[in-house]
Amino acid sequence: MNTRFIIIFILQLFCALSFAGDVGPAKEDNSIRVYIPDLKPGFEFTASATYLQPHADNLGWAVITTVLPIPSPNWQVETIDPEYQMGFNLGARYVFSNPGTDVQLNWSHLDSQDRDGVIVNPTSQWVSPFSQTGTPPTATGQITGVSLLKIADTQLNFNYDSVNLDLGKFINFGSNLQSRLFTGISSVFIKERLVSTFRGLPLPIFVFNNTTSYKGIGPRLGLNNNYELYRGIHLIGQFAGSLLYGRMQPAQYQFTGTSKELIAAQIYVNQEGLANPTVNQLVTALDAKLGLSYRYLYNQKTELTFEAGYMGALYINPLSSYETNTNVIAIDSGSLSTSSAKHTQSNFSVGGPYVSINVRC
Repeated sequence: MNTRFIIIFILQLFCALSFAGDVGPAKEDNSIRVYIPDLKPGFEFTASATYLQPHADNLGWAVITTVLPIPSPNWQVETIDPEYQMGFNLGARYVFSNPGTDVQLNWSHLDSQDRDGVIVNPTSQWVSPFSQTGTPPTATGQITGVSLLKIADTQLNFNYDSVNLDLGKFINFGSNLQSRLFTGISSVFIKERLVSTFRGLPLPIFVFNNTTSYKGIGPRLGLNNNYELYRGIHLIGQFAGSLLYGRMQPAQYQFTGTSKELIAAQIYVNQEGLANPTVNQLVTALDAKLGLSYRYLYNQKTELTFEAGYMGALYINPLSSYETNTNVIAIDSGSLSTSSAKHTQSNFSVGGPYVSINVRC
């Protein structure tokens, strides 16, 4: 499921729960007291284990061509689907003696690695990159080009780091609901690396390396609600938005080829590339979470809070690439030989469950 839709669902549920109330005749003693709480000053430290699935819009990496029956060929796009993988979040907070005011610092980190591969039917199929999915036969009828490619595999890596520093103000609505309005600074680093390899039996061999990254910083604004359900059990909901400005590195499209023709010319490895300079990019970011927590008073000075739930983050178009679009000659020559290129942009998102422990002293 796409993380952006889950975030929207969390936001809607979060708002509904935050403002839900009893329906019925108004009574004079049903008024809700709104006030700024007097919190105990001190430090808090939080450690979270996350199980997140990264996702982007540009994860198609190969095309399988089925040529039989000849009157009705078919093409199937291969897309790598990232798995859920472990990450972490570390945080620190200080509550000021000034009523209802705190400052928080959080760092979220995820490194992911996924693999995919395909072996096609050698008599009726081939697998190739997007830039060249078909090839004409020679004048004598011999089939050449990408039709020689029968095996392909790919590796996908994401590196994700997000740091948020914010100042918050607490407001209590009655004895059960506590809201925290916060604003601050958010920063992010996102890197995507997609390496695809195509092989003949045994030649040719081609490797395509697409690596793109983004780093930015900007203001952040959000709301956190904490509703006590029953004796230390709380419903937690948070939503925040950021506007980030930074530098984007479009994918450095690197190509490495080996073929019989190149070896005959004593060129054993041919390396080509499509270089792209970094550009300025404005990125909108949204993040949300929904969970349950339990607060436990360990002793007079130490308080423990255990929390579990679902979290997600969405970044609008932080990644992009320039790729070869049309090749002049068959790619089995070992060269891209491109006559045109295309520009693509991609969103990035992460989402999944988390568990955390908070220590207040």
